[in-house]
Amino acid sequence: MHPPTTDVAIIGAGTAGCFIASLLDEAGIDCLLIEKSRGVGGRCSHRRIDNDYGIDLGAPEFSHSMVTNPLLKEKFNSWVSKGYLSSWAKKVNRFDTYTSIDETVVTLCGAPSMNSWHKKSVRHINILMQTKAYTIRRVEDCWHLLDESNTVIVVAKKIVITTPPEQAIDLLNTLNNYSYCHTLPTNSLPQYVCAVGFTKRLNAKADFYQGGHALLHNAIRENSKPGRVCPAPLKEVWVLHSTYDWAQQQHHAESGVAATQLVAAFCQHFGIEAEPHILTSHYWRMAQYKKASQENVNYTWDSALKIGCCGDWLAGGGTFGAISSALALHQQMLTQCPVGKG
Repeated sequence: MHPPTTDVAIIGAGTAGCFIASLLDEAGIDCLLIEKSRGVGGRCSHRRIDNDYGIDLGAPEFSHSMVTNPLLKEKFNSWVSKGYLSSWAKKVNRFDTYTSIDETVVTLCGAPSMNSWHKKSVRHINILMQTKAYTIRRVEDCWHLLDESNTVIVVAKKIVITTPPEQAIDLLNTLNNYSYCHTLPTNSLPQYVCAVGFTKRLNAKADFYQGGHALLHNAIRENSKPGRVCPAPLKEVWVLHSTYDWAQQQHHAESGVAATQLVAAFCQHFGIEAEPHILTSHYWRMAQYKKASQENVNYTWDSALKIGCCGDWLAGGGTFGAISSALALHQQMLTQCPVGKG
């Protein structure tokens, strides 16, 4: 069988990959997503606990308060009107603030899960699931993407890499003397995450705690999100994310071991006597990045070779960083390679 051909091959179906794919598709450019996992979403992961219940284990929200770009504002409004995203009004506080004053903050989250935004955004776009590109080769005026056995899986005119930087560098290093590799960050930070359920309501008044704790980066009342309902007999479900420093100190310990410590710290902090039920846990080996360069560049693009990178790690992190980076690269690609001109 002949491998599929496309104008743009996009490696990675996380937030940046899905957004740039949708933008290119809207511009009439044929594209194809390549994703090594079983589903889209990347670090907006949603894990199913049973047949009827799942939990967001990655990025908890789409923060739109920093959006100033008119096109992005229009996109966010469109996603809300289409039901891709829902408003999440939550009470927020710090772990080290001992007052009853909780600030109410409105952000957006995927409905009914964070990765549902990804699924809906790219539902008309071709995706190769559970497929990993190990090598990229320039053959005349096209790119060949090869799998582990050196079999060509896709032929494309352009490549966009949206994977974490270590994986992007591994791919780019299969090219000889590619100059952009040294500009990409390589110092990733890990993070543990777990979900814990309680059969009694807790005395934590806020829905979102962040800052001021040695182990916990944040704690999120999952059932405070729109459309989330606790499975019986649970009354509350919390998602706990570790601090990056603490995660580094664990030296890649199993996620279940780390989850026990995170839950114990959470219960101790709030004086919780109710029995916790750890529902699931995960270890993000590459959760956050320290930028290698302070230059204000949130994507890379080689106009001669027609290959580039975008992702949250190039634009300040988070879902907003991923979306901003993807939009910037998309606009650069359209400027240098208008529709119908290669």
